Amino acid sequence: MGRIKQGLDYFPLNTDFMHDRVVRRVMKREGDSAFTILLYTLSYLYSGEGYYIHVDDDFYDELSDRLFSTDNDRVRRVLRLFVEYGFFDSSLYERYGILTSADIQRQFLFVTKRRSRRHISPDYCLLPDEETVHPVLPDAVAETADIVTQTPDTVTESPDTVTKNTLLKRKEKERKENILPNPPLPKGGDEEEKGGDSSNRKPAKKKRELTQSDIDRMQAPADGHPRNLSGLLENLRLYRIPPSEQYAIVLKSNYGEIGGKVWKGFGVIRASAGKIKLPGHYLLSILNN
Repeated sequence: MGRIKQGLDYFPLNTDFMHDRVVRRVMKREGDSAFTILLYTLSYLYSGEGYYIHVDDDFYDELSDRLFSTDNDRVRRVLRLFVEYGFFDSSLYERYGILTSADIQRQFLFVTKRRSRRHISPDYCLLPDEETVHPVLPDAVAETADIVTQTPDTVTESPDTVTKNTLLKRKEKERKENILPNPPLPKGGDEEEKGGDSSNRKPAKKKRELTQSDIDRMQAPADGHPRNLSGLLENLRLYRIPPSEQYAIVLKSNYGEIGGKVWKGFGVIRASAGKIKLPGHYLLSILNN
């Protein structure tokens, strides 16, 4: 029996792809060959596994052999920059040595939506669960009544189970909301409230304006959640989002949790080719929904 095809026969490329800020930034540093290296890599990626590709010395050698006046070190350096600037996911690159992204995985699922089999490894998946569900086509599967019928005992939960699940979800939500620190206070501690007798004045915390240095010092909590904080901060700086908005985005995205809404938001911003004039406001709007 023939092997079921995993990769794609084609992949779409927006007409404004060359104007993507990340692409332009890498090209400015490494020259026009960076664009060719990226296209070759995407072709290998989509035609191979379909949504990721392992990169190692053999891959760099093979790719450099196919390009004129481009050596192994330049290929490695260019792809590393695309990782650092957020085009590819940095955490999966560091952990597994693969190149992928939420946008790439979303495109793979879209193109293969009519296949009877399609699968993204849980270790590599950057998408929320609802995006990875494979809808069943009308002519694909016929289920018998015995398969789809459940007895009341199998679908009915006891009040204790429902209450326990509700409490766990509430605690998880509170943990995410309370895990992050308040904005830093001005040097010298608290400022006194104005007006009134000095003996009755009460110290009042006054928040100072956040700086980029404050944002760069933020660290993700060590709670085991997969995150890409460095890639998130790099993208926020790339789109010149003010530090105060950066801080709010970091908080609401749970420090750039992988598979979160913020990464899909960056994909929309890149695809807009500059039409989204306030990227920080846009990201906050989707994170608040």
